Amino acid sequence: MSRKESLLHFYTNQVEPERIRLMADIQHTLNSQFPMLTTEFLRYFEELTSKIRHSQQIGAKGNVAYIQYSLLRTEVATGAMHYLAEASDMSWLLDRDPIQAIYDAKWAFDCLERMLDRLKKTLPDYQGMISMVELDRIRLQEVTLVHRYVIYFIRQCFHQLLDSQLISDMQVEPEFEIRVGEYLDTSECVYRLDQRERNLEDIGRELEEGDGLGGMYADYHDLDMEEMICSDLDFRYSRFNDIRLKSTDFERCVLVGTRWHNCDMRDTNFADSLLYGADFNGCSLERAIFRGISGEEGHPDGRIQGPGYSGINFENANLTGADFRGARLRGAIFRRANLTNVLWDGADLEGAIFEESVKEESPCDTLG
Repeated sequence: MSRKESLLHFYTNQVEPERIRLMADIQHTLNSQFPMLTTEFLRYFEELTSKIRHSQQIGAKGNVAYIQYSLLRTEVATGAMHYLAEASDMSWLLDRDPIQAIYDAKWAFDCLERMLDRLKKTLPDYQGMISMVELDRIRLQEVTLVHRYVIYFIRQCFHQLLDSQLISDMQVEPEFEIRVGEYLDTSECVYRLDQRERNLEDIGRELEEGDGLGGMYADYHDLDMEEMICSDLDFRYSRFNDIRLKSTDFERCVLVGTRWHNCDMRDTNFADSLLYGADFNGCSLERAIFRGISGEEGHPDGRIQGPGYSGINFENANLTGADFRGARLRGAIFRRANLTNVLWDGADLEGAIFEESVKEESPCDTLG
């Protein structure tokens, strides 16, 4: 074979299968070691916040508006997967004196190195047509995929903590974000705290000015949003805390990764919305409409290109009389939920968890 033919064969028959194996390896690592990895990450985070508090106490730093974790690709090339954590003021990337620390994502880098070790063993089959230089190129290519899992992991870490634990005596701006991305490149919000005093008019104006996207990564709390029309909006990864949402309309909304805490959502309409990875733990959802929603665990489009979604969490929720007809609920969690008089016709409940739930009849009879 020519070098071109060898490269095509190598990427088709070696790299692509190993890429799938890499994703499985990372997911297994997260599933089996999540508590330990979370503890380790939060130790790094505490080191950063300790630096921030000390700097603020001596007057060297004002309020923090952003903490950003940035992948350092130059270090990946030399054998490490370090993230530079920087705490900055309102000027963000233009802050001339950010507080800095490092997070070592060794667990993710080890998965990548295991993939490269396996590929290295196949090189003799190509009779010198493919060198170690190609493996270095693959390392820099695949770190983008590994980075997606690190973003997912860091977001899950911050979901474990209360706001008071996260801030931990830091002085922060009313709008405070934690983001993850590549160094001096795009980043994604994984946690947002909004302590501004806002009313419904303010929120409505933000949603209108955002052209339907103003609700993404938002933090809503202590509001009365009963009977509001919020259909066809994008609220992905937003938080709703202590909100009255009775009879509110969220029809056809993007609600991926949303967190709902201590919310009254009786008669709320979520019909035909995207609810992958949403968390309704402990919420009041009597007669709520979830008809036709999409919220199955895994990869909805069937393509594995990064971390999948977890099943919707309805643990401890009151779902009396809720309507789940035609809903895609594979892997959903209904542990200790009240499921009295729930409508299940046509719902996909494969792998759903019903431990200690209260129900009149088993929904297992209606698996789609």
